[in-house]
Amino acid sequence: MRKQLFFLLLLISPSCLLLAQQKTDTSDALNGMLANLKKYQQQYPQEKVYLHMDKPYYVAGEDIWFKAYVTVSQFNFLSAVSKIMYVELINNSNEIVQSRRLPVISGLAVGDFKLPDTLAEGSYRVRAYTNWMRNFDDDFFFDKTFVIGNSMSDGLITSSEFTLSKNEKEQEIVHSIIKLKDLNGEPVGERQVNYEIKLDAKSTAKGKAKFDETGTLNLDFASKDGVDVRKGFLTLHIENMDRPPIVKRIPIQVAATAHAVQFYPESGALLSNIFSKVGFKATQGEGKGAKVTGYVESEGERIVDFSSDHAGMGNFSLAATADREYIAVVEFEDGEQIKTNLPAPLKEGFGLAVNNAVEDAVWIQVAASPSIIKGQQISVIAQTNGQVFYAAKSKLEKSDLTVSIPRKSIPSGVVKISLLDEQMDLVADRAIFNINPEDILPLQLEANKQSYTRREKVDLKIKATGINDSTRVGTFSIAVTNMDKVPDSAKKEISILSTLLLSTDTKGYIERPGYYFEEENAAIKRQMDNLMLTQLPDQSFWQNIKDDNLPELSYKSEKEIRISGTITKSNGDPVDKAKVTVISPQNASVMDTLTGPDGRFNFDKIIFYDSTNFVVQARDARGRKNVEIKLDEVPKQQVSQNRNSPDVTVDANQSLGSYLEDTDKSLEELQKYGFLERSIVLEEVEVRDKKENPAKYSANLNGPGRADQIISGDEVFFNGCPTLDVCLNGRLVGVIFRNGIPYSMRSQNQPMQIILDGMYMDASALNIINPFDVASVEVLRTIGNTAIYGMYGSGGVLIITTRRGDQPRNFSRELFTPGITTFSPQGFYEIREFYSPDYSTPEAENGDMSDLRSTIYWKPDIVTNENGEAAISFYTADEPGMYQIVVEGLDTEGHIGRVIRYIRVE
Repeated sequence: MRKQLFFLLLLISPSCLLLAQQKTDTSDALNGMLANLKKYQQQYPQEKVYLHMDKPYYVAGEDIWFKAYVTVSQFNFLSAVSKIMYVELINNSNEIVQSRRLPVISGLAVGDFKLPDTLAEGSYRVRAYTNWMRNFDDDFFFDKTFVIGNSMSDGLITSSEFTLSKNEKEQEIVHSIIKLKDLNGEPVGERQVNYEIKLDAKSTAKGKAKFDETGTLNLDFASKDGVDVRKGFLTLHIENMDRPPIVKRIPIQVAATAHAVQFYPESGALLSNIFSKVGFKATQGEGKGAKVTGYVESEGERIVDFSSDHAGMGNFSLAATADREYIAVVEFEDGEQIKTNLPAPLKEGFGLAVNNAVEDAVWIQVAASPSIIKGQQISVIAQTNGQVFYAAKSKLEKSDLTVSIPRKSIPSGVVKISLLDEQMDLVADRAIFNINPEDILPLQLEANKQSYTRREKVDLKIKATGINDSTRVGTFSIAVTNMDKVPDSAKKEISILSTLLLSTDTKGYIERPGYYFEEENAAIKRQMDNLMLTQLPDQSFWQNIKDDNLPELSYKSEKEIRISGTITKSNGDPVDKAKVTVISPQNASVMDTLTGPDGRFNFDKIIFYDSTNFVVQARDARGRKNVEIKLDEVPKQQVSQNRNSPDVTVDANQSLGSYLEDTDKSLEELQKYGFLERSIVLEEVEVRDKKENPAKYSANLNGPGRADQIISGDEVFFNGCPTLDVCLNGRLVGVIFRNGIPYSMRSQNQPMQIILDGMYMDASALNIINPFDVASVEVLRTIGNTAIYGMYGSGGVLIITTRRGDQPRNFSRELFTPGITTFSPQGFYEIREFYSPDYSTPEAENGDMSDLRSTIYWKPDIVTNENGEAAISFYTADEPGMYQIVVEGLDTEGHIGRVIRYIRVE
């Protein structure tokens, strides 16, 4: 059987290298650490999600088709952990526009989004995850940013330019130039417009203006109350004759002026008199890589030159000494120059130097300062998310030691190589990327012809080859697009390879992750290693493993949709043998059951679609209704900031070029023949009301409401929980609870600081705070919000503000209706089928309706037989072009396959 999990212990001495199986001596520190890692990996299997989507961008009125692959472990076996997943379409204001709850069968799910023709143009995200994945960092979520245009509702294209300056009061002024054109590229002038500047849904400036005769609008606006308008949106309500105004929502992105560079010593720190590799990443503007050249100097001496490679990253080597200061001088292409200090070299310590360029092995050189060499044991572990692939230990008797890890024993993907001292504390850490040929599934894709005519049948054969396993059964999805209409190549897009092997196991933004898988050569391997140098060590992970301090799980893996809860008396005691009835008026269904001695009830294996209203009624054994119903409700996943924000497009319609006009013709043809319904846009009605700030009396040093997240006390109270820690568990983005104590996922080894009405409290104080008295809870996690608190903010801050006299509780009717409550959970999405025309009959082939599809074919449920073969067919459309065929998927043993082919339609 392929890829059995194993632990190896490498006993190293100066004279020999001996490979042996790990012994079970519990007194050995390394064995104890490996046992804890195995326990972590078994109890916390890491799921990953990849969505294969039919196109890289869309237009309102189209459909987004996707297939989800849910895998588990570094070997990417199709997951059996979760049977339900969530896929969300999110706009650039971090609002969920559409959500899908999908059944996961054998690690697979299919779905779609139907985009209304009124959907505003802009940058959108698709986020996918399981409930189990919410226990971990949301970096594991699938998250893709792409563009959706709109030609049907307005037919206007904007191009925007923002620049920044300061006035005599040193106040930042944003200068904007907005140009307005129609779909033919002609200027649209003399239009009145109402504009508004918004940041986090708060209006900071508004007014009226007019596009001139050339279709140009000039607006200047300033930051108010310390609000950075560069992170906001400019909303335009453009006059549209006697119809409702056209609304354009444009993210304010100031022209690239910000320059930054960061340095990453290979071992995590520079060591005195030890030759070290130093990685760097230079960025400009919103965070994309920038080309730079530079050098390192010390005491007037120019020591080493360097230049960036792909995406502003590169590396250089340096032998530093502890008594000198090292300065990097970096010059950008626009002439901007930055001088910054390198990390100060340590007088003593441990270091790792990794050579990942050798074909058959990964070579590791362990270095140590002479002053700390005392014959102590050191250990090297190669692992990913607790799954160990290699372990080694040795007595440190000289300043350097070399270890060789056979590449065939390392799976494909990101692997962390960590150096631990005798006390099993992390002293050096390095990420590497490996491609193991055994993990890649070679796919052949053959068409019966290379050239076709309009409405001609295309026959394709898929074959999985070159596998040593006994079975070649796999599941695949195929997308066929006309590249003359959708010109972006799939080679540049994220793929099943770049997602499952790279993105889900790295932190932060990766520019064009698909680039690293376009082809295999020495240059791309070098550039991938530069990316690995930017991954920082995770000290808290190793500390928790050492202490056997496994995190508490806030979210269970979902196997089915269920309605469950507890029936209690008014004093909180459980009610035994209470009759619980669940009624669905929409489906005319009724279910009932009895509670157990603990007052628990459960209705499982329920299947319903979309949002369905349920009425839950409870009576005690004597038929009395004076009982309380507490449903087990899982709070929805909050929308965090877009980690791929550098990919946000300012002017969506403009970025789509000819695709917008081509799609407009296709949608008009569908509407002409009754296959597409147009929405009726009503006149906008503005309702004015003042939203009360629940944190207006907050002691937040950043200012009331200036936080990463705000929870209203009204939300907390209606959870029906006894203490505040229970209320907040699962509601806070990036915060986990262990024994009632909150920890930020950015610093899982240090509890968050609790501040109650300005008083600094112990981290365990949440369980003594009455939720009824809480007006607001503010979460501070990012450095911009925690820096003002100094050492108290290093683990994050929770600011709790209690109610004042002018903040009465907003009571709900449900509080005064004993024995009955309502419940509206999200049901499964009813999956649609992609329509593929059949032109096999003369009537269909000679039909009047023009076939102007851009997605020619989509099929998410291809399954190969035991010989690895499958056959599919489809018909070409009316427009000529080069068709791109993309097939992706996995076999039953976790081998990943992807192939791209092209055919010509004349």
